[in-house]
Amino acid sequence: MPDGQASRVGGDQLVASQFNCFVPSAFDSIVLMYNAASGAFAAVSVEEFEDIAALMADPGSAPAEEVSKLTGAGFLVPASRDERADVRSAYFEGRAAETGLNLTIAPTVSCNFACSYCFEEHPKRHFSDEDFQAVTAYVRENLDAGAPLSVTWFGGEPLAAFRQLKALDTALQAIADGRGSTYTQFMITNGSLLTEERIAYFASRPGFTGAQVTIDGPADIHDARRFTSAGKPSFEKIMRNLKAIAGRMAISLRINLDRQNVDRIPELIDLIIGEGIADWVSPYFGHVVDYTDECGDLASTMLTREEFAAAEIRLFNLMIRKGLRPGLDLPRPQAGSLCVGDAPGGAVISPGGLVFRCWNETALPEGEAYARIDDRGGLVRNGVKEERERFWKAYDPFTHAECADCTVQPLCRGGCPWEADKRPTDGPGHCTPLRYNLPDLLRLIHLRDSIDAIEPGGERPLPRQTV
Repeated sequence: MPDGQASRVGGDQLVASQFNCFVPSAFDSIVLMYNAASGAFAAVSVEEFEDIAALMADPGSAPAEEVSKLTGAGFLVPASRDERADVRSAYFEGRAAETGLNLTIAPTVSCNFACSYCFEEHPKRHFSDEDFQAVTAYVRENLDAGAPLSVTWFGGEPLAAFRQLKALDTALQAIADGRGSTYTQFMITNGSLLTEERIAYFASRPGFTGAQVTIDGPADIHDARRFTSAGKPSFEKIMRNLKAIAGRMAISLRINLDRQNVDRIPELIDLIIGEGIADWVSPYFGHVVDYTDECGDLASTMLTREEFAAAEIRLFNLMIRKGLRPGLDLPRPQAGSLCVGDAPGGAVISPGGLVFRCWNETALPEGEAYARIDDRGGLVRNGVKEERERFWKAYDPFTHAECADCTVQPLCRGGCPWEADKRPTDGPGHCTPLRYNLPDLLRLIHLRDSIDAIEPGGERPLPRQTV
């Protein structure tokens, strides 16, 4: 091998990673390089990419410095490396190393909405004073000094029990402060009860990272599917509340897609711009799925995963071209748990001190809970649910055959455990849209970042767009 050149790491031959994704960008003469296992991303000229491709085909002919860059980014790996074993190890080792509490707390499972596709029943149950005592005792018993406390406020509609939420929030902050722990919180709300008092409260909380609010289209579409429990429309009220936020808190604007509304979303995009809320609202898309029997018969209106992935790209593209900046981040591989369900310190807590492992179970009755929290913070376990609890504790996201060959496995890791468990193991898990749209997503991210990098009034024109 010539001096200063390398084709091996530790004596091992180098090969291209199976998680590489190389695609032409939205601009002429630019190629995008991405690796799903490392998250590395680069935009290079066609000429540069041709040199890189030649180097990767024959690393022994290249300078050691150039080879080192590609190995450091994960584009080249030792031939003996089992990359999928690395993904598996990152999950299990990361999960085992997690500390702290990852709690989803529903101060009520009641809701003031009756959405057509909702996965929950909504019994009128709220946190009692006894529940408050039980949950605060549970956190005191289980939060180690210095370990993080993360809370997602859920429901039902959590703001329908704002008094209980506020009291518990204050108590949790005091516990975290006393333990030297960070305390962060996020809220899932339908947005209809975000009064000025409540906006001001959450905006004042140092660990409050934002809220998710859902709007499913222009008024006529949204109100036909996300109406109040009294059958009244909700669009105008939510939009007024979003405008009143005026940048004081971050909003993830969820737009649920199915066959009934997907073609009307461009109108909603124009409304977001026209109403002047784009600076603090970050839109993203949810896939309407029949998670539970409560969803009813959605078979005729659900988009397939492929259809949803295509619609997501089409609508993100439209947003970017209209000047919006949707919730569109470069996909990054993660280590550790997928959600609250498989998190070592995870729990979903509902009125009555009931403990579940998945959001889809939140409103179920006591007989379906894995445990109940007693007044001293201990868990009184439900023997009937022991097998299901063991499923979550021993969850393995790598059991589906098709996942073993998927190029986005480091990003998905089998997807939602609840949904993946429904699927036969000889097929795929609950596939992320990235399985179908990763190249297009990379193009959109590069397009957005290229537009943002150009100074207003600058002389350098955008390269001609080819898509």
